[in-house]
Amino acid sequence: TDGSEPAVNVTRHPDNDYNPNWSADGKILSFLSERVDEEYDVWSVYLDKDLEALTAKELEEYYDEAAKAAKKRKPLEVKKPKQEEKEEDADEEGEGNDAVDSEEEDAGDDSADEVEDDEADEEEAEEEEKKLDLDDAYLRLRRITRFEGSESGLVMTPGGDRLIFNGTHGERALYSVKWDGSDRKKLTSSSSVQQVSLTGDKVVIVKGNQAATVKPAGGGLKTIGISDKIRIDLQEQASQKFKEAARTIGEQFYHPTMKGLDWEGISEKYHRLAKQTRTASEFAEVGMRLLGELNGSHLGIYPRDGFSSSNSQSMGRLGVNAKRVPEGFEVLRVIPHSPADKGSMKLEVGDVITAIELEPIDTKDTLETMLRGLSGKETLITIRRTMKDGEVKDLNILLTPISYRALNQLKYKDFRRTNAKLVDEWSNGRLGYIHIQGMNQSSLDVFERDLYAAAHGKDGLIIDVRNNGGGWTADRLLSSIMVEEHAYTVPRGADWNETGHYPQDRLFIQRYTQPMNMLCNEKSFSNAEIVSHAFKTLKRGKLVGQQTYGGVISTGGTSLIDGTFLRLPFRGWFVKGGMDMENNGAIPDIIVEQTPEAEAANRDEQLKAAVDDLLKRID
Repeated sequence: TDGSEPAVNVTRHPDNDYNPNWSADGKILSFLSERVDEEYDVWSVYLDKDLEALTAKELEEYYDEAAKAAKKRKPLEVKKPKQEEKEEDADEEGEGNDAVDSEEEDAGDDSADEVEDDEADEEEAEEEEKKLDLDDAYLRLRRITRFEGSESGLVMTPGGDRLIFNGTHGERALYSVKWDGSDRKKLTSSSSVQQVSLTGDKVVIVKGNQAATVKPAGGGLKTIGISDKIRIDLQEQASQKFKEAARTIGEQFYHPTMKGLDWEGISEKYHRLAKQTRTASEFAEVGMRLLGELNGSHLGIYPRDGFSSSNSQSMGRLGVNAKRVPEGFEVLRVIPHSPADKGSMKLEVGDVITAIELEPIDTKDTLETMLRGLSGKETLITIRRTMKDGEVKDLNILLTPISYRALNQLKYKDFRRTNAKLVDEWSNGRLGYIHIQGMNQSSLDVFERDLYAAAHGKDGLIIDVRNNGGGWTADRLLSSIMVEEHAYTVPRGADWNETGHYPQDRLFIQRYTQPMNMLCNEKSFSNAEIVSHAFKTLKRGKLVGQQTYGGVISTGGTSLIDGTFLRLPFRGWFVKGGMDMENNGAIPDIIVEQTPEAEAANRDEQLKAAVDDLLKRID
C-alpha cells in the first residue's frame, strides 16, 4: 500500500477477475472469476503457502481460531499526534517550566518505548510479509463454487471460514458456503450484499429496498426499519448532478484531450442552464446538449424514472403490407409465416380489409389503431375478396395479431431467405449467403448453425452485417472466417481424395476458409464496424456497400446522485496503423449506393455487386 514494492498479478489469467476479499489475517484471498464456461464462480487461494500443508483437521482448527480471533476485533481508535497531546496538557496545567520539563521527560521515556514497539512491529510485519507466497499463487487457486450461471456480490467472513454470494442453485438466492465449498446454506432471497460486520457475526444486505442483516451460516434474518423524509432543493440537486456528470465525463471519457475542447469552459456554460431545470426530462435535455459537444457515440443521460408504459396498449400486427383505399386497406403483400399467412383463413393479395371486430374502418383509422390491445387475441377480420370467377364477397375470418417485435423478426427472416435465394440464383448455386443480425452470442450461434447449410459445397460465401447494431462478438466471428487450414482428416471408409474435412469437436467455432466478401452499410454500427474494419485490414476478401456509421467506443456507465444514469465511453478503438474508428467508419473496397429508387423496386444493388465481384475472383 505504500508503493515500496511493485504490484503482483496474483491470478495471471486473461479472463475477468473481480470482487476481491481478504481474510483478517491477510492469508486468504477470495474473488469472482470468469475463467470457466464464461461464468463467474467463487475462487480462493492461500497467500500463505504453509496453510496448504495442513491436514483437513488442522485446517478446521485454523479456521475455528481465525473466526474466534475475528470476534475480538474492535474498531480502530484514532489517536492524536503526541504534539497535540502535549499542547493540550500544557494548556490544562499552565505554562510553567516544570510542567513542560516533566512532559518532555515523559515524552522521552515514551518515545524510547515506542521505538522498541515500532521495531517489534516492523519485525512482526516483515515476518508476516515473508509468509505471503504470491509468485505462484495463480497455480494454487481453488474453485469453490459450481453453481448454475454466475455468482455475484461476494463477501467473506473475517476468519475466511465462510463465503457469501448471490447464486443460482435451483433458484436465485443469497447463499453461504464453508471455505471448501461444503455446507451450502440458503440465507434469503437474492439481495444486494453490502459487507460483513467487523466481527463476522452478521452480513449486511439490502433486500426489497430494506436494510437487513443475516447470520453468515443462516438464520437470524432481521430487517432494519429506516424511515425518514428529506427536503430537496431542486436547484442544488440539479447543480450537483450536472457537476458530477461533467466531472466524470472529463475524467473518464476515452479521448485524453476531450477532442481538443475547453471542457471546463463548456461545462460551466451548460451548468448555468442545468441549474434552472426542475424536471428530470429538462435536466436530461441540457445534459444531452453537453454530451453532444463531444460529437461521440455511446453517450447518453437517462432519468431514473423513464416513460411509464403501465397504461399503454400494444398494437397488434397481421403481417401484411397494405395501402389505403376508399373501403379500407388493400393487401399488397403477405409476410410469410405471419398470422395473415397461417391456416385455412389466410389473407390474399388484393383482399380489402373493411372492418375489425365488426367495427368499420374510418378514414381517420389505421390498421394499427384498429388493432390496439388485440395482440395475442383471436380477432374477427372482415374482408372484401374478388373471387376467381369475378364475384365480390364479404368474408369474416379469424386471425390472431402479433406484436410489433414479433412481426419485425418475421420480416427479418423473410429478408434473409430472400437474399439467400437471390445469391443462389445470381451465382447459379456457387455462392452461399448469411446475414448476421447482431454482434451477440445468439446471432453468432445462428451463424454457426447456418454455416454448413449455407456454404457446404459452395465455392464462396457472402457475409452481410448491414443494419447490424453491434455487440461484442467480432473476434469470435473472425475466429471462424480467418483460420488457416493446417491439416485435414479422413476416417476409415471415407474417400481419401476428400481433403477439406476436420473434426468438428476439435474446433473452437466452425471454420470457413473459402473465398468470401462482406457487406456493410451506414447502419452497421459499433462492433459490426470493428469486424468490417478487420475484414478489410486483414484482406480476407472485399468489403462492399457503404461506409459504416463511425460509432465505435467501449462504453460503461455510472449513476448520479438521484439515480440518473450517465452512459460513459471509456475505451477507444483504433485500426492497426492508428486511425480512430470513432467518427471514421469502415470504407468499403467497393462502394455501392443503395438508392431510394432501388429500394422501392426491391433491387439490392449492394448484394448484386458483392456477388458479381466474388464470382470474378473464384473463376
